[in-house]
Amino acid sequence: MVLYNAQDTTGTLAVLGAWWEQLVRGRTVPAGFEDLLRRQSRALTEGLGLPEADGTLETIVRLGELAGQSARPGERESALLQTSLALIAEGGRLLRAAGSLPDTDRGQVAQLNMSGGGVPKLPVDSFVIKARGPVGDKQRSRLHHGRPWQAVCLWSAEVIDAFAAEGHPIEYGSTGENITTIGIPWGQVQAGVRLRVGEALLEASLWTLPCAKNAQWFIARDFSLMHHDRGPVSRMYASVLEPGLVRLGDDVILEP
Repeated sequence: MVLYNAQDTTGTLAVLGAWWEQLVRGRTVPAGFEDLLRRQSRALTEGLGLPEADGTLETIVRLGELAGQSARPGERESALLQTSLALIAEGGRLLRAAGSLPDTDRGQVAQLNMSGGGVPKLPVDSFVIKARGPVGDKQRSRLHHGRPWQAVCLWSAEVIDAFAAEGHPIEYGSTGENITTIGIPWGQVQAGVRLRVGEALLEASLWTLPCAKNAQWFIARDFSLMHHDRGPVSRMYASVLEPGLVRLGDDVILEP
């Protein structure tokens, strides 16, 4: 199975800077992490044929965006993507080994949601998660969706309930999350953490950016209320480390 087509490749390269930023946000950066950033910067400059640059997050953001602008990505971009994904995975392991990720916590699946495209996603009793996400779930447009690191979208019942209590006409599944969790401290669900959901093992990748298609669920259509800059209120994308069956009511274990 080819997991990254040309569009997926350039789209992922473009968010490398954001991915690294979210890995370190609010965390104690362990020894060795700065070396990973330098290696990421070097991989980007060599892949793009540019002079060597420093390994700051700002540089990686700029270089990643430049790499993502390739109109006709080929073997060079594909190799750069694989190197970058391996470095990000190494970063997650380093954070975990250093104790920079949260302690184990446990919640449950409050609702599972699927659709044939678009929002809202509707409740189902179970689904099987594979590398591309829940079997049978679809996105109406793959321009900004459907990449392997976006295989599953998760959100918090507590966050949704708080919005609803403020009068927003929102429900579980409204904004397109596949798994609505309950009991998991949502502020702990950041890039790099792992969640055992039923039989599946997921790894959080990036916060899901708000989309105008979800304006209908917010008073005055202010869908920016669920942006991660507002606090721990954003949905979260995750990649699939281990596929498996997930049922309504299954345990959700943070950092199993």
